Amino acid sequence: MDYRQTVSELFYLQQYAVKLGLDNIAALMQYLDNPHKNYPVIHIAGTNGKGSSAYYIAAVLQAMGLKTGLFTSPHLQDFRERIRVNDKIIGQSDVISFWKKVKDEVLNRKATFFDTTTAMGLDYFSRKKVDVAVVETGLGGRLDSTNIVNSEIAVITPIDFDHQKQLGDTLEKIAFEKAGIIKKNTVIFSAEQSSEALQVLKSTQAKKFYYFPEYIGLKIKSASLEEMIFDIYDDYNGKIIDDVLTHQVGNYQAENIALAYFVARYFLQTRQVDFNENSFKWKLENTLWPGRLQKMASKPDIIFDVSHNPAGIRTTLNYISDKIEKDKLHILLGLLEDKSHEKIVDFISQKCAQIYLTEPDTHRKLDGTLLLRAFEKKKKKARFIENPRDAYSLAKARLSENDTLLVIGSHYLIGTIYSEI
Repeated sequence: MDYRQTVSELFYLQQYAVKLGLDNIAALMQYLDNPHKNYPVIHIAGTNGKGSSAYYIAAVLQAMGLKTGLFTSPHLQDFRERIRVNDKIIGQSDVISFWKKVKDEVLNRKATFFDTTTAMGLDYFSRKKVDVAVVETGLGGRLDSTNIVNSEIAVITPIDFDHQKQLGDTLEKIAFEKAGIIKKNTVIFSAEQSSEALQVLKSTQAKKFYYFPEYIGLKIKSASLEEMIFDIYDDYNGKIIDDVLTHQVGNYQAENIALAYFVARYFLQTRQVDFNENSFKWKLENTLWPGRLQKMASKPDIIFDVSHNPAGIRTTLNYISDKIEKDKLHILLGLLEDKSHEKIVDFISQKCAQIYLTEPDTHRKLDGTLLLRAFEKKKKKARFIENPRDAYSLAKARLSENDTLLVIGSHYLIGTIYSEI
């Protein structure tokens, strides 16, 4: 069995669709002798920013000398990006050997793709003897496969509307599902939340609750499409971390990084590990979470961003609109079928000159003709090209030197054309 065949068989598990619940993952973990109990876990849930926050928590811990596992989803180009130790992706041979070990058990139980992937990551971290694992939820929290872990720290990034079919149609219901990762002995760190979500989080029986705006302040000194410089005012530790430089741009990314700093520094304190400010700054300046407002080319500028729901896309476009004139901004958009595309269309219609539509390379794609009709209702011209690579080539070819093309809407869209630059 080779790697390509293994990944093909893993993705075939998607025929079982989404099955929320912990029965299958619990059985798989027991079959593997419960490897998830062999290391502490920092668990991340939320609607937007959870992948970036997870990545930067892991990056800071790694910079301080801890062997750190990171589990995120989805990937951009290679399945193995989902599972990392000290930012090195899992080996092909490890994926193959794991699948051989659990294949019969997975198929007998009709466990899902995400059940199996989660089990792979948690088992790999144990075999690599990590000091800590940072684990991002897939969907929701309470019934998500990753919730098999007994997390020492739970991190909740901003909660907004997404996946309403599975999580509920109010912020309170969605927050309840996200808060499901919080156990009695868990310490919570929460990003700034709406009053509805915050009330739900505060009602949980957690060990401690740290609300980001009450402990951490930010001052952004400069921000462009290439880099950002900001200060972190750490009231909890009585410190100021000034002139933090990152190439991960976006005001919200400064908040994600500052939240990651807060969480990582707290964890380090529980392990009597010193925090080194120079190592922290060096790591941030020299690391990047790909596909997040990432500038891929200049003159004309091409930017990739995986924002995929109304709140995320609105935040991205607000940042870009401050730096790019409306008549210079072109957008290539492709969404998944479970997104509130009417809200996204309404917002995008006001922000750019040219719109190109396509379909992400996944069975969960939204029919591009539905997007096209939605733009037509707004009296906004758009062009639909079904194949994402062809759509990207056309949009790119029509740019002038001073134009900017933003490719946005889905990890699957960005992943498909990432290698086209």
